[in-house]
Amino acid sequence: MDQELMNAKRMSAEKYAKLAVIFGVISLAGILCCFPLMPVIGGLGIIFAIISRGGSEEYSKEAGKGLTFSIIGTVASLLLTVGLAGYSVYYTMNELKTNDKLVDEMRDYYEQLYDNIGTEMPPEMEEMLDRLEEKSREYRDK
Repeated sequence: MDQELMNAKRMSAEKYAKLAVIFGVISLAGILCCFPLMPVIGGLGIIFAIISRGGSEEYSKEAGKGLTFSIIGTVASLLLTVGLAGYSVYYTMNELKTNDKLVDEMRDYYEQLYDNIGTEMPPEMEEMLDRLEEKSREYRDK
């Protein structure tokens, strides 16, 4: 009876180790096309590798490969996602700072808004738009 239980545990561990390798490879390959989802896939690979270990102190060769692939895929996709998000924010903020056309459009919008209301634009709004225009010129001239 003990032998059958050991065989069942070993077979279960082998299945989880294979799943860890599969998910690890998918997380590595997925970096090329859908990298924001790959931390989830890589995380599952890590979990399967840990489960495959069972009660033993060491990972099987296959589980070790799956764990390694999953960790590399997860870290690489996280770095890529964070890097691209950071670059997008930087680029957008820089574009807003140096875009004179945007400031002109904002000025026109607020002038039309206050004309429709039937009042003049408050001096504070004029000052804010003037400062924005000045900052835009400063950034553009750098």
